[in-house]
Amino acid sequence: MEKTLSFDKLSKIGNTVSVTQRCTQCGYHHGLDVMVSACTQCKGRLEYVYSGKYNGKTYQSHDNIWKNFDLMPLQDSRNIFSLGEGGSPVIEFEELSSVLNGARLFIMMDSDKNPTGVFKDREASIVMSRSKELGLDNLVFYSTGNTGRSYTHYAAHLGLTTYLFMPKQCHYKNTDHIKKNKNNYIIYVDDNYAEIAPFAKKFAEQNGLNVIAPLHDRNEAYATVAYEQFQQLPKCDYFVQTIASGMGPIGFLRGHKNLVKFGLETEDRIPRIICVQSSQMNVMATAYNNGKKVLLKEDLPKEFPSDLYEPTLNSTNPVNNYQDLYNCLQATNGIITDVEPAYVEKESALIVEAFKRRNILIRTDVEKSIQIEFAGLISLAAKQQFQKDDVILMLACGRGKDSSTNLYSPDAVINPATCDVLGLKEKLDSLI
Repeated sequence: MEKTLSFDKLSKIGNTVSVTQRCTQCGYHHGLDVMVSACTQCKGRLEYVYSGKYNGKTYQSHDNIWKNFDLMPLQDSRNIFSLGEGGSPVIEFEELSSVLNGARLFIMMDSDKNPTGVFKDREASIVMSRSKELGLDNLVFYSTGNTGRSYTHYAAHLGLTTYLFMPKQCHYKNTDHIKKNKNNYIIYVDDNYAEIAPFAKKFAEQNGLNVIAPLHDRNEAYATVAYEQFQQLPKCDYFVQTIASGMGPIGFLRGHKNLVKFGLETEDRIPRIICVQSSQMNVMATAYNNGKKVLLKEDLPKEFPSDLYEPTLNSTNPVNNYQDLYNCLQATNGIITDVEPAYVEKESALIVEAFKRRNILIRTDVEKSIQIEFAGLISLAAKQQFQKDDVILMLACGRGKDSSTNLYSPDAVINPATCDVLGLKEKLDSLI
């Protein structure tokens, strides 16, 4: 179905794009009138498919991800809900070239542009706009911290009821910078972190609530990073990002494939993707560098250190995403590496100082992804990965607008192994 433009917000720019959700297994097409995580016919995985005419022009009235509305999974532009995410400036950090073998480092400043200071705000805008379009409320989601906080922030602005499940270990990130109403519940999981996802889904199903954010919806959010890179930095050799489950790079490649499909780019100009993990949570890096094509639940560590350097990188779904990340790295001749926390602390001082010189805030006390990805670049440079004048784009997620040190208290603390989902819902209802 062709998209509907609200002409008081978006004027015609010559694009006629239609979008559907297609099953990658049986080929069945779903419209945009449902939010589903799997094909309704065969339970296969879904992807968005764009067709029609796209000339690359954007809606300049929007200084956010929605300037690329024609390549977004939303039917009617009147349902856009944005808090200014995306459309992030790209800044060159010239003084860091010398430690990267003369390569030029550019940084996309999601940390400073996005309302909660992380790239997950791109995702929240799309998912909440989709929820608005479909009339969804009573939303259930789970994350290791940043995603759930972002969803909560956006949903609270819309007045929606939400239930976020997150590890108790990440409590120190839960500052009151985000908006949270009484009906935006935050539930800490005290044990069995691997069971967060299945418990949240069970909680939603038995209480008649809506689990949101299918993977293919989330991938479209990260495609917007590719669109903005192509628009602002068309000559780019490497794209680097700290990862937990790899969704950012997966979506980044998807965005470039859309540009190739519409004839705006050739495949040889897609940047090589570099993924960096903390050595404490390097399951995907270890698997890929050992040649594994499939990641199994049995491959996951049975336990993690109690003092994780960056616990939000302890992904709840590396098994589900590994095949897509593997294909992503193969397609771009990509690299995945990991770095020790002590190495990060030593080598990241340069980039922290570079941000300070520009009077740009990054909260290294609550978000270390910028430090980790830069340390990864230093490590690769030491192995002669980069050459003079190579162009590297790094995505910054540093909680730049969050100056709060006050923490929200959880609405509940649970152990999935012993918690009754109906009883938990009753307890939360009684808090209002």
